[in-house]
Amino acid sequence: MAIHPSAVVHPKAEIDPSVDVGPFTVIDEHVRVGADCVIGPNAYLTGWTNIERQCRIHFGAVVGHEPQDVKYGGERSFCTVGEGTIIREHVTIHRGTIPESTTTIGARCFFLAGSHVAHNCELGVGVTLINNAMLAGHVSVGDGAVFGGGAGAHQFARIGELAMIAGNAGIGLDIPPFVMTDREGRVAGLNRVGMARSDLTKEEITDVREAFRLWYGSRKGKPFLPETVTAAVCTDAGRRFAAFVTGTSRRGVAGRARRRSRADPSGSPATSEKT
Repeated sequence: MAIHPSAVVHPKAEIDPSVDVGPFTVIDEHVRVGADCVIGPNAYLTGWTNIERQCRIHFGAVVGHEPQDVKYGGERSFCTVGEGTIIREHVTIHRGTIPESTTTIGARCFFLAGSHVAHNCELGVGVTLINNAMLAGHVSVGDGAVFGGGAGAHQFARIGELAMIAGNAGIGLDIPPFVMTDREGRVAGLNRVGMARSDLTKEEITDVREAFRLWYGSRKGKPFLPETVTAAVCTDAGRRFAAFVTGTSRRGVAGRARRRSRADPSGSPATSEKT
């Protein structure tokens, strides 16, 4: 273990012998850091926080600090960061606000500089937050989802797996799996590239495309029956899409993007993609 002499590490913190800790970093009493992690300079690890093995935490990051919630009264709550996650400069991740609750970060996530994960968020495996992306409290994000730079999600919003959130988008409603959004937080089409690069089979991709067509196509003056989507899918990925859009939601599911003229210079390329 290489701990810089200027770092302040509480004697009761559990730091694996293989961990490197940079100058002026502070690690508080209840923190646990797993094997082969690298903690850069001026980082702050606090609260009841568990950092799994092979994580990289860069300059000025804050992990496990008190939630930014006026209801929080100092009770014990937790923060966990999954194996292989990269936390870049000045990222902030806050622990739960409800006593004994947890903010959960999955394995192999990548948080670029200035991004923020609020209390009680639940992130899956391989989630990416581009610079200055922001997740409010109690947001859930599925595996492989990507937030563009400056995008923000309202508290209690759900973001499905492999969703691609546009840069600077304001997400006020749930975003289904496998879709892309525009900057208004509406669904602009399927994330075809993301699905093609994933481990989904051709049959699953076809099934998701049909479920998407049924869910969003039914809004065009036709009677809308959620059971139609549920009955039509036949693969695991299709069933995950159907379960998401027909399941319980505190925010409601985002609608289809407004169509813009091709001559409109403000239109996002994603809004004109065919599905």
